[in-house]
Amino acid sequence: MTLSPECYTATMARLFAEQGYLRKAAEIYRYLLVHEPHRDELRKALDTLERRLAEQPAPSRKDTEMMLRDWAETIKQRHSLARNKRA
Repeated sequence: MTLSPECYTATMARLFAEQGYLRKAAEIYRYLLVHEPHRDELRKALDTLERRLAEQPAPSRKDTEMMLRDWAETIKQRHSLARNKRA
């Protein structure tokens, strides 16, 4: 399931982080900070996540699974768009 950035919330980022999807959580916090740079709690949460990510030698298994699901969903959407254009 690919999430649209319009659906990103701090709660969603926190839940992803709690479940071990650190890179997805960081992505959401970065997106939110672009749109709400005054929110110090988002900056602190992102800083904490980035420290945890820096300690990891490679993406976690959960992060890899999330990336692969997002990649597969994107491919399916592109194939669907291509089919619709031909029709």
